[in-house]
Amino acid sequence: MTDPSVRSEVGSLDRVIVHEPGDEFTSVVDPDACGWDGLPRRKRAAKEHAELVDTLESHDVDVVELGETGGDLAESLFVRDVAFCIEGGAVVGRMHEPIRHGEELRMTKRLVDLDIPVYHSVHGDGGFEVGNGVWLDEDTLAVGRSKTTNAEGIRQVRGVLDTYGIDIVEVPIFGSTESTGQTHLALVFSMVADDLALVYSPAVPSEFRDLLHDRGIETIDVPTREQRNMATSTIVVDEDVVILSAGNPETQAALEAEGLDVIELDAREIRKTGGGLKGLVLPLARS
Repeated sequence: MTDPSVRSEVGSLDRVIVHEPGDEFTSVVDPDACGWDGLPRRKRAAKEHAELVDTLESHDVDVVELGETGGDLAESLFVRDVAFCIEGGAVVGRMHEPIRHGEELRMTKRLVDLDIPVYHSVHGDGGFEVGNGVWLDEDTLAVGRSKTTNAEGIRQVRGVLDTYGIDIVEVPIFGSTESTGQTHLALVFSMVADDLALVYSPAVPSEFRDLLHDRGIETIDVPTREQRNMATSTIVVDEDVVILSAGNPETQAALEAEGLDVIELDAREIRKTGGGLKGLVLPLARS
C-alpha cells in the first residue's frame, strides 16, 4: 500500500477517502440557514456520487469509504475539507460552521482505523478548512484566508509543514459569486497540470495571479456563469485526465485545447450544498 502523502494536485491519484451522501442529508430543514441552494434529493445526490466513485475506480484509484457519520453531519460528503495527508500521516483541520463541527472527530477515527497517524489537529482559536488548501508544487501550498481559515489556523499548519520544507502562500479570497468570505480557495482556483491552472479571477488578488505567472504557471480564466457551476472544482486523476462538472463548455474547451482529456460528471444535486467535485475526494496518496 502506498504511504499516505500528497504534495500535488496533479499526477496519478492512487488512494482516496469519500463519503456517500446518507441519511444525514435529511437533517437539514432550512437550506438557507446552511447556505444551501435548496434541499438536494438524497437519492439523486448519491447517484451522482456513485458515478464519481465509478470513474475513479475505472482509473485504478483505490476508494475508501469514510463510513457512518451520525445523523446531523449533513455536509460530511465534503471530506477534502477536513484533513490532508503529508509524509506518512495526516493533519486534521477545524471547521468553521457549527453544522460541520464533529466532522473532525469522525475523520480522525477513520484515519486511525486506516493506520494513518494524525500529526496535528488544528485547535483553540485556530480555524482551518482544507478546502482552502491547493498545492502549487511539492514545496508550496497555497492557502485561502477567509472566515473559514484564519491566521491562527494557518500558523498551526505552517508549523507542521515547515518540518518538511514546505512553504505556505497565503491568498486572501474575496468570495466567489458573492463576497461572503466563506468561499474555499479550491472553488475559485485549481491546478490541472504542473504549469496550468483554472482561476476565477474576481475572487483572488492580482498579486496571486502574478505569483502564478512568475512561477511559470499559465492560467485559464473561468467565466462567472461556469464558476457558479463549480467549473474550478476539478479532480485530476492522472497527468492527462481531469474530471469536470458537466455544463461548463468554455472551461472544457479550454482544457481540451491544452491537450487534457475531460470527463464530465453531473453534480447538480450535490452542487445545491454549495460544494464542488474536488471537495468530495480526500486524497490519501498521489504519485
